Formats: sequence, structure tokens, C-alpha cells
Amino acid sequence: MASVATLAWGVPIFASIYAVATTTTIKTLPEVVAVCVATLVIKALLIALLTVRARMIGGEAAFGGGKKEAANLLFIVFKPVLLAYEWAPALGGKAAVERLERCVRNNCEFEPLFAGLLLAASVVAKTEVVSKKGVVLQEDQTELVKSLALVATYARVLHSTFFVTWPLTGSEPRTFAFDGFFFATLGLGVYVVMIAA
Repeated sequence: MASVATLAWGVPIFASIYAVATTTTIKTLPEVVAVCVATLVIKALLIALLTVRARMIGGEAAFGGGKKEAANLLFIVFKPVLLAYEWAPALGGKAAVERLERCVRNNCEFEPLFAGLLLAASVVAKTEVVSKKGVVLQEDQTELVKSLALVATYARVLHSTFFVTWPLTGSEPRTFAFDGFFFATLGLGVYVVMIAA
């Protein structure tokens, strides 16, 4: 039986994913694809900066190369900028570095595949075709692809957010966010296979 805490995380996460899925957009499919890919790239850059910040806070122990890497000129140049934010002590130190590096690896395992699948789906998506008599011969499938793309991207942003804040949130919300991404990506994959076959 699901615990109340699990349900407390699951309901708002899946409700927000549903809200994204039902959101209509007037943007074209290529614009939606561009926004989704740009969002994932910006998120990857932010996670990389947080990882560097966590290493700096952790000192020599958090750097794989020890004193040599920790004494790097870039370390000295960027240290004041990255340490200027004292609002997130949980995002510093060796444990935070390990968690953030796991987040980076997770992103590298799933997001390039999703971006490729998204591009493939946007290429094969069929737009509405109407005969000369006004009969719809083929439904517009771009709305389906746009919805799946937005859901998967939103779920990836949630997943990374919960990964970064794991000491505060625990593992359940991260799993729920991953489920949203997984099923949206699976839907894109099935769509591409059905159209391409």
C-alpha cells in the first residue's frame, strides 16, 4: 500500500505533468522542438555550474585531481562568483559532488536519446491533409508530438531539480518525474516506429 508521503509527492507531480500535457501551444512543431532542446541545454549548463560549485565548496577532497586540480587558475578566478550564493549549503561538499555527478551522468544517458527521438518524430509527424471535397484524409499529428515533447522536457527539468535537492525531497519525487519522462519518450518512440514502418 502506498504511503501518504508517496502520494503527497505523486499527486502534484503527475497533476503538473498532466497540466503540461493538456496545454495548447500556438507554436509550430519546429519551434517547440527548439524550445525543448534549448531548455535541456540550459539545464545541463546549470547542473555543470552547480557541480563545479560543489567541488569548490568541498575543497581538495571533492576534486578528483587533489591539490593540483584544486589550485587551478580557473578555480581561483571563479571561486568568488560561485561561492557568492550561501543559500544552498546542501549543494556543497563531497556528497553533493557525487550526487551532482550522478545527475550529470543520468542526463547524458537519457537526454541525447530523447533529443534524437524528438527530432525524428518532428520529421515524420504528419500534418492534416484535407481532400478537395473537404474530407479529412489524415489527422494532424503534430499536436501529439508537441505534447509529448513538452511533457518529457518538463519531466526532465523536474527530475534534475529533485536530483539536486535529494537530501530535502528524498527519492520518490525524482522517480515520479522520471516516470513522466519515460512514458512520454516511449510514446514518441512508438509514434516514430508506427509512422516509419
